[in-house]
Amino acid sequence: MTGHPARHLSPDDIDASLAGALGPEARRHLEECSACRELARAERELVRALAALPHLAPREDLAERVMAAVRIPDPFALRALAGAGRRLLRSRRALAVAAGLVVVMLGAMGASVAWTLAHRGLLAALSDWATGEALRWAWVGLRGAALNLLERPELGGVRRLLDAPALLALISALGSLGYMSGVLALRRLLAVPGRARHAGW
Repeated sequence: MTGHPARHLSPDDIDASLAGALGPEARRHLEECSACRELARAERELVRALAALPHLAPREDLAERVMAAVRIPDPFALRALAGAGRRLLRSRRALAVAAGLVVVMLGAMGASVAWTLAHRGLLAALSDWATGEALRWAWVGLRGAALNLLERPELGGVRRLLDAPALLALISALGSLGYMSGVLALRRLLAVPGRARHAGW
């Protein structure tokens, strides 16, 4: 601790005084400051009182007794299924109805599988027709959206550009030329380090 007589002792200084490891400046402050002496005396009494308390250790069977007292409720779905199973097996009529439902379900699934295997060509034709119709409707929707977009008054410049094929071709050629120039410039920039390595730089 650095000597600051005007500053009271910190909790760490009080702990150090209880352990007998207080520095000389802090010890001098403790002798001169009645508030810090009173605090150190109270802390010392508290430590003595805590040390005098009996040590409590849990019994060895504490974990077993706690787990025996804990009741974990069954999930509602499991309870409902267990109750339904008991009610189902209680009467022959309910058992017959459940067996009939199972037979109907299995029969329907078997009939569906058999029909599918027997009519593969029809299913393939229906699938092709559905795919073609979906593509046709998608194309019609896309064309309608594009036409509605081009009819907007703020896109008059785009409509005029589409009405002049020569100007559109010129703009497309200039764009392609700019793109190719950028690609060639990029290739040259990427090729410079390789040539420099081969030249021994």
